[in-house]
Amino acid sequence: MIKENLYLKCFNVYGNLILRRACVSDVEMILTLINRFAGSNLMLPRGPRYLYENIRDFLVADSQAEEPDIVACGSLHVLWKDVAEIRALAVHPDYQNRGLGSRLVRYLVEDARHIGVESVFAFTMIEEFFMKLGFVPKKKEELPSKVWGECSRCPKHFNCDETGLILKLSGDNREEA
Repeated sequence: MIKENLYLKCFNVYGNLILRRACVSDVEMILTLINRFAGSNLMLPRGPRYLYENIRDFLVADSQAEEPDIVACGSLHVLWKDVAEIRALAVHPDYQNRGLGSRLVRYLVEDARHIGVESVFAFTMIEEFFMKLGFVPKKKEELPSKVWGECSRCPKHFNCDETGLILKLSGDNREEA
């Protein structure tokens, strides 16, 4: 059973969805959602170990059906005192183009701001989505050095097809362009 304190914010995007922190019981559904897109080479695949080790980073959108059904997810992973990454952002195709992905990103950015992180970055193949939310493209070499430790562990490291984008959480973000 899902605990009440896991609920973050209720909203009606498509049906009756709730945004909440992920629980270990969500791992299989999150894996199915993420790896559906990874199978089409639209994002990195994830395994159960990664999800269990990082479950506290994840937010999910739950359809609130009789049985929980995760229709979207995303995570905020802090890399250092001044930088965090938005990872594993996925929205089930039946729920896309309804603002759900944007709501997840906005909440993750607010979470980063709340804990004192100075900038948030993401690697993506869909740059326009993040740019609409204020992120600006950056060359990988221009991203914070802590990012490189993460990149070196990526299976696409030497053949990366993603664009890095960053959002500075204080001051004028245009200087990042």
